Amino acid sequence: MAQCPICQRQFNKDRLEKHQTICEKSSKKKRKVFDPVKMRVKGTESESYLRKIKSKKPEKEAPKPAKKDWRKQHEEFIRNIRAAKKAQQHLANGGKLEDLPPPPPMDTSDYVQCPHCERRFNEAAADRHIPKCASISSNKSKPGTGRASAAAKKPAGRVTAAPRLRR
Repeated sequence: MAQCPICQRQFNKDRLEKHQTICEKSSKKKRKVFDPVKMRVKGTESESYLRKIKSKKPEKEAPKPAKKDWRKQHEEFIRNIRAAKKAQQHLANGGKLEDLPPPPPMDTSDYVQCPHCERRFNEAAADRHIPKCASISSNKSKPGTGRASAAAKKPAGRVTAAPRLRR
C-alpha cells in the first residue's frame, strides 16, 4: 500500500498512479454548492418564482448596533418604579402632587440631538426625524430669535404645571 501525496489516502501501488491523475483534477476544481430547493423545484411551475426569490438576497449584512448598557437601563427603570410608588403612596395618603419632588432625570447620554428642534432621539429615530425636521419651516430659527433668546424673554415668576398622573 502507498499513500497519495494529495489526499493522504492509502492505495495499492498499481492503482496509485491512476488515482493521482484523478485526484489532481478534482483538487483543482471547485465544487458547486448543492441547493436542494433548486433541485426539488426544477421542472415545475414554481421554478420561475425561485429566481425571483434568489435575487432578493441582501447584499451585505447590516452592521450590528452598539451594545446597550443593560445594567444602567435596569437601575434607571428601578428608580422610576420606586419614584412612581412613592408618588402613588403620597397621593393615597391625601398629599398633593405639587408637594412631590420632580421624578428622577433620564440618562439620555447615548441619544442624538436634532440640530433643528434640539430634541434628543435614539439613533434609529434620529435618522428618520432629522431629515423631516430640516424640511419643516416652523423649526427654522430666525435671526435674533431662538430657544436661548425665548427662554430669556420668559418672566421669572412663571412656573410650569406638573404633569398629572393617571390613576
